[in-house]
Amino acid sequence: MTAGSSTGEQFLHGKRAGKFVDHTVNKPSEDFGNHLRQILAHTDMLPPLPETARKLLDLRNQADPHIDLLVSLIEADPCLTAFILRCARMSIFGFGERITSVNHAISLALGFTSALNMSIGVASAGCLKIPDHGPLGRIRIWSQALGCATFCRELWKAMDKNQRNQVNPDLAYLCGLFHNFGYLLFGHLLPKQLGLLNDLSIRHPETDLRQLELHAFGITHDVIGTYLIKAWNLPDEIATAVAEHHFPDYAGKHVHYVELVVTANHLLEAENSTDACDHPETSTLLQSLGIDVDDARAALEAILNCQSDFDNLAKGLG
Repeated sequence: MTAGSSTGEQFLHGKRAGKFVDHTVNKPSEDFGNHLRQILAHTDMLPPLPETARKLLDLRNQADPHIDLLVSLIEADPCLTAFILRCARMSIFGFGERITSVNHAISLALGFTSALNMSIGVASAGCLKIPDHGPLGRIRIWSQALGCATFCRELWKAMDKNQRNQVNPDLAYLCGLFHNFGYLLFGHLLPKQLGLLNDLSIRHPETDLRQLELHAFGITHDVIGTYLIKAWNLPDEIATAVAEHHFPDYAGKHVHYVELVVTANHLLEAENSTDACDHPETSTLLQSLGIDVDDARAALEAILNCQSDFDNLAKGLG
């Protein structure tokens, strides 16, 4: 999305995407999009959910999960261990280098649920290989995913009690974390095409990236991501958020999860989020979620204050 500021009408409305005209790119035939859909429909042709991620999801579904099992799963993966330690050393927690173990990271700083949810996302993406740099590189995608996920959880805290009771904050976080995994799968399967999309986004920064995807390939990251989430048998709430996060007027099952992701992206537009949509005003979404504008503004400012930490975490995953 393009950006809402922290005050006034810009905070509520954001910036509209410009009209896209690029005569250097041929309008795609339906063949490319249809062929890719055929590939995506065959789950055996998609990267399987990594074993560590599957074990973490199983742990999440346990009635009384124990921290020792989470620690052992994280410590079995050096990349995941380094990520969790970096998370716990973020300035927002105030522990810094005093965090010397995964157990410390979870028990002192992150908490069991946050550590588990972060680990699920990182472990899931481990099988998807894309370049680190560029507007749609791994670093940028992960920085935005972490920001969106954390913002979804903060917005949940600000919801009216009646609406809040309809949403699981852990699933809201995971919806934000997974909502752009379609880019990761697209780049994994079609690295040259991701390179082209990167170039288009640089040449047309004012344009809704989804328009560029449709123009160049006839298929979009939300469609691609939905195939992946369903193939991995992740919760329906996540699949719905991935599929519908460019449709703020969606009113079906799990609607609040969609609204949280859309709202988070819309309010983060000022920070050059790749995930643009210029549908209803943010005030409409906030009203549906039962969130006061001032509370949303305060949550946004808290997230923006952590942006450098999200950037550093994303670089560590590059």
